[in-house]
Amino acid sequence: MQMASTGMMDMIALAKALGDQTRARIVGVLGVRALCVCELEVALSLSQATVSDHVRVLLEAGLLSASRESYWTVYSIREDLQPETHQFVSLLVEQVHAQFPDDRARLADAPVFVCRADAKRGSVARRPRALHRKTRRT
Repeated sequence: MQMASTGMMDMIALAKALGDQTRARIVGVLGVRALCVCELEVALSLSQATVSDHVRVLLEAGLLSASRESYWTVYSIREDLQPETHQFVSLLVEQVHAQFPDDRARLADAPVFVCRADAKRGSVARRPRALHRKTRRT
């Protein structure tokens, strides 16, 4: 988390992190509940790489917390934010919900832990890729 010299959260870093529409949308859906990257992908209709990059920026700004659940990392808005920051984030979440209602609709339609559901079904799309070693033919 980035801290200013006063020991408070660096509001400039926070403003930079939230200045991107995609990151604001991520905060908007995380305002509903804690989510893994797979669920964020579904809710926002973005690729895993894009979501992961934006989540990293929000983590570095100190806005999100991460916790592990089995194989998955679940992200949420930090509960220990300063009152002013928490109020700002709450207003942002409301505005994002108003401007991007489809994000919440897609989230509501997707199963909780969509990646776990895919893993149980044996979906090829969610399986980790096997590493292939090139063999030399002599």
